[in-house]
Parts: sequence; C-alpha cells; structure tokens
Amino acid sequence: MDNEKQKKVWGATDGIIQRIEGLKGSQRSAELAKLRNSTGKPLGEAEDVWPVFFRYLPPEFLSENGRETYEENAIYITLQLYALCMQGASSGVISDDDYGSIGKTIAAGRDKDDPGALDRRFNALITATDFNELTYHLRHLISIVKRKGSIAINFPRLAQDLFSIQMGNKKKMCLKWASDYYSRSYQDEEQTDDDKNN
Repeated sequence: MDNEKQKKVWGATDGIIQRIEGLKGSQRSAELAKLRNSTGKPLGEAEDVWPVFFRYLPPEFLSENGRETYEENAIYITLQLYALCMQGASSGVISDDDYGSIGKTIAAGRDKDDPGALDRRFNALITATDFNELTYHLRHLISIVKRKGSIAINFPRLAQDLFSIQMGNKKKMCLKWASDYYSRSYQDEEQTDDDKNN
C-alpha cells in the first residue's frame, strides 16, 4: 500500500511541476513566487498556493480533518524547494536521475577546499530529530548548493522520500541520502586527485 501511495506522490508532484512549467511568463513567475513566499508556513496558512496545489492532488491525498496529510506535506515542501531552485535559474533545475537521491545533489555543492563545512550541515540534516527540523536543514542545504552553481533535483523522487520519512522510514531514507552523498563526494575527490596527477 505504501509503495502505491509513493507512486501517486511521485505522479502528483510531477504533474503539478509540469503544469507550472507549462505556464506562460508572468503567470509562471507569479505561481513560483507564491510557493517561495509560503516557505516556512504550514500549508493551512498558505492560502495563495491552494488553487494550484489542491487542484491537482488525488482526492485520497486530501485532509479530512484539517491537518495536513503526509502526502500533502511531502508535495507542498517539495514544491517550495522547486520554486526556490527556480529563482534566478538560467537553466533547468529538474533532474530525471532516478537513481540518485537528494544526497547526490547536495554532494555536488561540496567545496573541495573545505568539505567539512557542508559535511557538518549534511549531518545535521540526517540526524534531525523531527520532520520540521529535517526540512529546515534540507532547505538550507539546497540554498547553499544553489548559490555555488547550477542545481538539478529529481523533485518527484524527493517528494517520495519526504513522504516515506513521515511514514516512519527516516533511518532508511537517511541511509540512502548519506550513501549517495558520501559516495559522490569521494568519487569527486578521487577524480580531482586523478586530474592533478595527470
């Protein structure tokens, strides 16, 4: 059942992003600005995003008691991160890499001269004690990586991961993120060392 829901979270996230991507100039900019302005607010206080958000969610994802469902929460936070990445982006920020998690994306922003700085922030992400703290650190890390250059994220995959974490799979997801982060980091370091030696 969780696997089926994860597929639907993927599909709903992808569908909303595709609809935003298909909007024209100022309308697209306005929708992205609304999503960015909702950052840090609970969904219940982000009335500006409700029209584009609720319109495309499957009915079974919608709250029946006024509290955000895990599906709503995962997709909402992912859309905020998508809007953040789109701000000032000169190229696409959407990756279709099905195999790398957000850990791989964050590793791409690791400073070769001071890798420990990003490592400490990444460790704060994967050791966060609750979901709100985790999303706070995630937003911060993505902002850092974005400032260092282009960023590409598989947003539907990220929404799936955030949903899975809320369903009680935090250790599993953080292990995957850490595996992708550190294996990418060390591959990059070895590549840099090889380039220096040639």
